[in-house]
Amino acid sequence: MIANLYDHLTSEDSSSDEKVAAFVDAQRLAYADRDHYFGDPDEVAIPLEGLLNPAYLEHRAGQRFAPDATPTPGDPSVILGDLAMVPHWGADTTREMSGTTHLSIIDAEGNAVSMTATIEGAFGSQRWAKGFLLNNEMTDFAKAVPEDGTQLANAVAPNRRPRSSMSPTMIFDRENKLHMVTGSPGGNSIPAYVAKTIIAVLDWGLSAQQAVDYPNIIARGEKTRVEVVTPQGQAIADDLNARGYTVQERASLNSGLHVIVVSSDHLDGAADKRREGKVSLLDASQ
Repeated sequence: MIANLYDHLTSEDSSSDEKVAAFVDAQRLAYADRDHYFGDPDEVAIPLEGLLNPAYLEHRAGQRFAPDATPTPGDPSVILGDLAMVPHWGADTTREMSGTTHLSIIDAEGNAVSMTATIEGAFGSQRWAKGFLLNNEMTDFAKAVPEDGTQLANAVAPNRRPRSSMSPTMIFDRENKLHMVTGSPGGNSIPAYVAKTIIAVLDWGLSAQQAVDYPNIIARGEKTRVEVVTPQGQAIADDLNARGYTVQERASLNSGLHVIVVSSDHLDGAADKRREGKVSLLDASQ
């Protein structure tokens, strides 16, 4: 959704700074919708088709928030005309932890896997079961319930699964051929990390490693976190500050991106230097 909204917020004439600002605004719009509507799809009504409908995305992009405004969720029923399809949930109160890993793999026959797995926090529940750790995903539920009884999409309840930000992604071209495999750990920052690589490769023309190395930017809610460990990151933070965004400068935003871009004659792989990942090529003959 972030990448789709970004596409509506930019044009061929957009400068690099304008494209970064559009990426920030696309996150602010998408996170507001995601935080409000998403929970266990077997237990709550998620207007997913409406949220991804091109007509709604175009309308939502037109609701671009001012840099100093508080992002609020949109309403797909305003555009799609079905008032019954959109539930009225309370404001989200979830605070997700980070305890995730990701692998992107393509084998010699072209089969691909984008795998994200999480135990939610260091050592999960800290309980072993026959050699592996049990997860602690209960912490992914909303931690507070409104006193007025308003329901939350991600509220804890019997038989309900907590929401997770895991975003393993594979992208195919118009001929349905694999073009890109990407994903990352990082709690609720994962959608921003993954969207960064997609936009950087497909729109900014960066290589897989350049896309991974590009400063992380996370715009969820009123504040925009920017990784300023490099001069490029500092320049981005300064520009966003000048535009009126509430910027939080960070020495590091700990993504763990693992990306493969498929070309006609080779694979372009990248691993995140912020963590311990690496790119490996195995000899298929062995």
